[in-house]
Amino acid sequence: MKETAAHTIYSYKLLYRFRWRFVGYLFQLLLIGLSLISHSFLLQVPAYTLIVTLAILPVIPICHLVLFRLYALLRGHKPKTTADMLVSPWWGAGYPLPIPLSVYRGSELTVIAGSMAIAAGAFVWLSKGYALTLITGTLIVALPRLLALLASFRQPSRSRVKYEDRGVAFLLTDG
Repeated sequence: MKETAAHTIYSYKLLYRFRWRFVGYLFQLLLIGLSLISHSFLLQVPAYTLIVTLAILPVIPICHLVLFRLYALLRGHKPKTTADMLVSPWWGAGYPLPIPLSVYRGSELTVIAGSMAIAAGAFVWLSKGYALTLITGTLIVALPRLLALLASFRQPSRSRVKYEDRGVAFLLTDG
C-alpha cells in the first residue's frame, strides 16, 4: 500500500508592500551630506576634513547582517542571505518563506536597537568626528528598516511578512 502525504497550499493576499527605491537612497545620501555639514558646525572644522569619517559607514551594514544572523540563530530560524546584499536596505538578510509578523518585528527591533547600542558603545572609543558619523550613519542606514517596522503596526496581527528585493511585503493567507 502506498501512503499519500497531505499537502497544504497557501495563497496570500498582498496587504501592503514597502519598497525602498532610488528616491529613498537619494534621501539617505542627502541626510549623510547634511549630517557632515552639521558635524562641521558642531566641531567647528571644515566639512571637507570630515569626509574621511565616512570610512566608518561600511561597518554599519556588516553590523546589521551579524545582528540579524545572531537573532535568527538564537531563535532557531532559518535565515537566508541573498545576492542583493549590496543594494538592499536589508543588506541581503531575510527569510526564504513568509514569516509571522511577531518574528519580523523581533528581528527588525533587534537589528535597529542592537546597531544603535553598538554605535553608542563605540562612541566613547572613537574621535568625535568618527563617533558622530557612526551615530548619525546608524540612524540614517536604519531608516528603511524603521519605516517598514512602523508600517507593520498597521497590519493585522495574523499577517505574514515576506522579504523581497529592496523591500518587504505584508501578506495575509486566505485560508
